Amino acid sequence: MAIPAYIDLYGKRPIRIDDEIYNETILKEYYKIVPSRIRFGIEQKDPDIIYKMKFRLQNGDLINGIYGNLIYKNKETDSYKYLHELKMKMLSLGVLCYEDAYYLANYYLEKYSQIKEVFSKRFSYVFIDEMQDTMSHQNDILNRLFDDSVVVQRIGDTNQSIYDNRDAEGTWNIIEPSLSISESKRFSRSIANIVRNICVDPQDLKGNPNIPDIQPTIIVFNRETIDRVIPYFGDMILRNQLEKEVKPIFKAVGWVTNENPKYDTLLDYWKGFNKGVKQRIDFDHLSSYLTPLSPEDVSKEGASLYKQSIIKGILKSLRLMEKRDKNNRFFTTQSLLNFLKEEHEEIYEELLLKLAKWCLAIQNGEDVHKEVKEFIESELKTVFNWGNNGKLVYFFEVEAEKQEILTSLNPNIYTYSKSKTDIEIELDTIHGVKGETHTATLYLETFYHKYDISRILYYLKGNHESTDKKRTLQNLKMTYVGLTRPTHLLCVAVHEETIKDHEEDLKKAGWNIEYVSKLDQ
Repeated sequence: MAIPAYIDLYGKRPIRIDDEIYNETILKEYYKIVPSRIRFGIEQKDPDIIYKMKFRLQNGDLINGIYGNLIYKNKETDSYKYLHELKMKMLSLGVLCYEDAYYLANYYLEKYSQIKEVFSKRFSYVFIDEMQDTMSHQNDILNRLFDDSVVVQRIGDTNQSIYDNRDAEGTWNIIEPSLSISESKRFSRSIANIVRNICVDPQDLKGNPNIPDIQPTIIVFNRETIDRVIPYFGDMILRNQLEKEVKPIFKAVGWVTNENPKYDTLLDYWKGFNKGVKQRIDFDHLSSYLTPLSPEDVSKEGASLYKQSIIKGILKSLRLMEKRDKNNRFFTTQSLLNFLKEEHEEIYEELLLKLAKWCLAIQNGEDVHKEVKEFIESELKTVFNWGNNGKLVYFFEVEAEKQEILTSLNPNIYTYSKSKTDIEIELDTIHGVKGETHTATLYLETFYHKYDISRILYYLKGNHESTDKKRTLQNLKMTYVGLTRPTHLLCVAVHEETIKDHEEDLKKAGWNIEYVSKLDQ
């Protein structure tokens, strides 16, 4: 809906719908449009407001987040007017954030109500996956696209709604007829027996009888032994010979990543954990585009990944220099190559040769930063006739880049070695592993207003009760997602204070309990 809506408004397609590119561009436009005297007041009130402000879907007012209030109570203030001008400029440029797409879709549906009839004739069946995480503005658009002649099948699990937004809650009202899937092909019967009550809505889960039963284990630690929990988990993997499974995956997951001097977070289990790890398509420095990729990525996607990454770095330099194609759009990979081939054939041929050379060099661990930088500063500068490279100074820095490379590429792998056998255990957040399947999973207790396992210990003991406590509900959903990832081995790391006086009840519920200190005995 967003693209035809944009064409309807501006007579052209949007350039990009991407939050990172949007944030990069709006910052530049902010300094162009908003006077310094106004910027001072805006930044005093909220220095991040330019990134957070969104259009209210119904009328285009600027609000703080897609469900927030007006960024300023009085829309007649200079600050509001300048920010509104800034937001409209971003819209006219065609550089959109994801929330803008919903605003445009809403506009299009309001203007052309007959779309519902068209879509209903075009589609007989609609399948909506992950329905539990569908937010109200998304659900509203879906409901307005199809009439009663269309069969709409919603698929999801209310126990896995872990995206913490109050407007996602209550969106899905399950109506009859509905079907419940109680059999799991993912995990063993012993895991099914444990997790069936650790959820918001209890279910009669049936595990997969073809997967060997390994008793789920609680690994008990204290503040002095917390850094030995992951090695202990590694030892349990080897004890059960799970490293011999086909393409085994071992992960340790937790809720809280922020460093806290008083309470346990993922950083306490392993100091090497980098909470900033995430996939990115846009970086602050050139050298992030010129780093070796994992063998797994290369084997899946091929060496063309290197070529794509290098060109993205070149495209970033052109955006920083505000160079656009003949349609006043930022260059894409194809439009840049076409432009060079048609207008500067020698440089086009040179770039192709250099790309082949650079890809091979990066794969062999060589540094090509200097060569790529020189190509941008020399050949591209000549092609686009820009004055100086001042806007690229920060982009070309290497020393400041080291942390960014670590942040973007380090996969948080902990290597456990014993008896000449190495296994890799990846650390991640619960949000990061949603939808994944592991051979063995270690759930790490962390502190969120309270130790998360202690908050739901009653459920771990095989009991279930309905609750309206917000944090307990949130905790149950997070824990359920974390505990239902493994096929073979489920472990939960628990602080000794959490299970004090509860061990017998936990054993009766099916848990094996081991103390981390036993690793060295």
